[in-house]
Amino acid sequence: MSKITLLLCTLFLIFTLSACVSKTQMEVKDSGSKDVSDLLRILIQKEKEINELNQKLEDCKNSKVKS
Repeated sequence: MSKITLLLCTLFLIFTLSACVSKTQMEVKDSGSKDVSDLLRILIQKEKEINELNQKLEDCKNSKVKS
């Protein structure tokens, strides 16, 4: 009887730990994808700012050439 109890306790412990590990792995994976999407959003925003600055520089250059 004690062997069966020990076996059941061991199985319960193994299943509980494996569930915790799986949940942790999923959370790490989700946070990684969130970080990537945030970085992509920031990159797109910075690229737009660079394009705007390039356009202003080009406009200034064109106005100096006309003057």
